[in-house]
Amino acid sequence: MKCTECGLDFNYFVGEKEAYDRFGYTAPENCQNCRQLRRLAFRNEKSLYHNKSYLSGKQIIALYPKESPFRIIDQDEWWDDKFDVSIYGRDFDFSRPFFEQFAELQKEVPRWDRVFLKCENSDFTNNCAEVNNSYLSFSSHSGENLYYCVRVYRSNDCVDCMNVKNGHYSNNCVDCTDIYNLHFSQLSENCSDSYFLLDCKACKDCILCANLRNKNYMILNQQYSKDEYEKLKEIFIKQFVSNPKSFVDKFAEFKKDKIRRCLQNNNCENVEGNFINGSKNIFNGFFVTSCQDSINIYNCDETKNSYDTSHNDQSELSLECDTNLGLYECCFCTYVVNTKFSKYCDQCFYLKNCFGCIGLKRGEYMILNKQYSEEEYEELITKINEHMKRTGEYGKPFPANLTSFLYNDTMAQDSAPLTKEEAISKGFSWHEEEKEANYYAKEYKIPESEEEMDKSICDKILMCEVSGKNYKIIPQEFEFYKKLRLPLPRLCPDQRYKELLKLQTPRKLLNTKCSICGKGIQTTYPEEFGYTISCEECYLKTVY
Repeated sequence: MKCTECGLDFNYFVGEKEAYDRFGYTAPENCQNCRQLRRLAFRNEKSLYHNKSYLSGKQIIALYPKESPFRIIDQDEWWDDKFDVSIYGRDFDFSRPFFEQFAELQKEVPRWDRVFLKCENSDFTNNCAEVNNSYLSFSSHSGENLYYCVRVYRSNDCVDCMNVKNGHYSNNCVDCTDIYNLHFSQLSENCSDSYFLLDCKACKDCILCANLRNKNYMILNQQYSKDEYEKLKEIFIKQFVSNPKSFVDKFAEFKKDKIRRCLQNNNCENVEGNFINGSKNIFNGFFVTSCQDSINIYNCDETKNSYDTSHNDQSELSLECDTNLGLYECCFCTYVVNTKFSKYCDQCFYLKNCFGCIGLKRGEYMILNKQYSEEEYEELITKINEHMKRTGEYGKPFPANLTSFLYNDTMAQDSAPLTKEEAISKGFSWHEEEKEANYYAKEYKIPESEEEMDKSICDKILMCEVSGKNYKIIPQEFEFYKKLRLPLPRLCPDQRYKELLKLQTPRKLLNTKCSICGKGIQTTYPEEFGYTISCEECYLKTVY
């Protein structure tokens, strides 16, 4: 059928329409990609602003700029026992659409500034838990000394890393696991003391290599003795510090003709998607771990029987939910934790049988933040369902205008960049960036040798070689580069993030043929990338 949003043809996955039937809803008429994009517009992962608490007026670091129409407060204020959002409760108005009433409640109920749990000395972070001494790192947990990282877990002393697990003293790594002193690498596992690796496992002391297993002292996939390697490594480091871009470009060229595994799925049974681990019966899943019996599932751990869901962990029987933990039989929820039998809730904890609530820390049988008895609640929900069927809202997720975030602050802009005019035409809001003051960054030349690298650079204002934006190198970051003999970055953090994003493939399955045997396969590598894509069997024969 044809998607009502993008106009492209799409098909339902096996079991998708039946899943919606079980929840009592009709399957949506927009495609899976458009549904995912809408959810991403409800998730601001890494845009932070200076703001003031609506309650106390104190300065806070928030996900919302000062001009946001929402009331923002410090998370400690939000958790204070004195703060009770039931005072904003109101009756359901059957003369108006539900979404219109929900939008009014959103404007009144104070929202937390950002999401963090058990973090120390890490004010400039978001969506983090048990992260210490970190700066501008996001959606990470159980780590310390993380700088400009996104989705980095159980790691320490990492800079500019994305989707890394168990990483230590590493820089510019994407989709890597169990790494130590690894830099500018992708899709590598159990590797250490190396630079510019692609799809390597159990390798140590290697430079500019791809598709290697259990190797040491390799450069450009050629074997050297230890003494030869050490001499060449010393030359490499000096050249790398002097001109890092030349090696980034060289690695990009080197990777072009290297064989690529069609999909990165491991220890799975009956799955379709990419980066699926230890899961079964997953269809259209991406970055999924220990999940089962789910469709259209993205960035989820330990979730089952869930559909059209993103960043949703340890949940069961959830539908069209994003950024959640511990849901059971919930639909159309965002930023909700440990909640059962609830729908259309936003920024809530520990709910049961709630509908259209915002900012509750605990509640049962509540509608639009107002308390009811069990009998009153059940009777009213039946009437609301009939009302929403008449207004055309029944079974529909929150529309674009109900996200509390500005489109270009969200993950949606990373996946589907829009102009201001395009975003507004689709019902989203937009953040106008303040114009930067012009500093004398161009007059400062970044050192091109280890000997010239001095901590005084932390006092300088630098200019990004690509975007022209000003940026600084913080002292902790400088010490990291100095200790590991790495070049100082010539790009600002935002541009470095964009460069990491370019290394990832779209979250969309494509049909193609194995470049070696010709068998029909699925992959996420678009044809225009020009890579050599192989089926699992041919890939294993090639790299082992």
